Amino acid sequence: MTAAAPVPTPVPTPEPAPAKRRRRRRGGRWTIAERLSAGWLVLLVGGMLVLPTLRGIDPLDIGAESRFAKLGPEHWLGADNLGRDLLARALDGAQVSVLIGVGSVLIAALIGVPLGMLSAYYGGVIAAVISFVVDVILAFPGLVLALGLASFLGASVTNVMIAITVPMFPVFVRLARAQTLALLETEYLEASEVIGTPVLSIMRRDVLPNISEAILAFGFVSIGRAILIEGSLSFLGIGVPRTQPTWGGMINEGRIYMTTDPLLILVPGAFLLLTILSLNLISDRFLVDGDPATGARA
Repeated sequence: MTAAAPVPTPVPTPEPAPAKRRRRRRGGRWTIAERLSAGWLVLLVGGMLVLPTLRGIDPLDIGAESRFAKLGPEHWLGADNLGRDLLARALDGAQVSVLIGVGSVLIAALIGVPLGMLSAYYGGVIAAVISFVVDVILAFPGLVLALGLASFLGASVTNVMIAITVPMFPVFVRLARAQTLALLETEYLEASEVIGTPVLSIMRRDVLPNISEAILAFGFVSIGRAILIEGSLSFLGIGVPRTQPTWGGMINEGRIYMTTDPLLILVPGAFLLLTILSLNLISDRFLVDGDPATGARA
């Protein structure tokens, strides 16, 4: 009896290689847009710290002879309806915007990130309570909530920071919780638990470094959003005191003369636009490819 011929083992067809990911690695070459963005931010910070002192121009000085002055050696970006230098006022307003933007985001991250990590790690009642508070705050539109809080608290830099922080920290809670949940089943996290590592050490050593890039990326975008909210509040007259120059306040004052002298709104509007755009582009530096379940990076 003739033995049956062996059936050849089918050779698996190799799967096509995945498309090349387009997101840049952190630390790679800077694109032209990112270089220009970083240059603008450095120029802005340097200008608002140094230029007013070098030129000796007070943003609050009123000069009747300089009303609506055009671009020139005395007023590089012109003057407003009261003869105040637009560049000096824009740089002075940048100090307020940067302080409020960075300060409110730092406070929101310091509150939201630990709550999000602990909520994901413990779950149960702790997660339910934190999620309920977050859902209640997120039920209100962020700008509307900030507007209401600023109106209630009064006009000051501190109150504006509080009004921006309250609707912003719940988003950090959700982001940190989602990133932490993706790490809970990893081997190195389970190993830390087996050897009895304290929870706070696990959060600080194993979880936080792996979610920091997502937090930083969102943080830069949030700074731009905070600056925009501050400008909106100042435009409505419920932000910082009116005596303090701000980009939103300058736009509000210049809108009356928009058709006759558009520089009064173009200068602060350009500062606001370029700053927010630069922060958004810089945030792309922290978007990297990787597998959150293993901690490996592409």
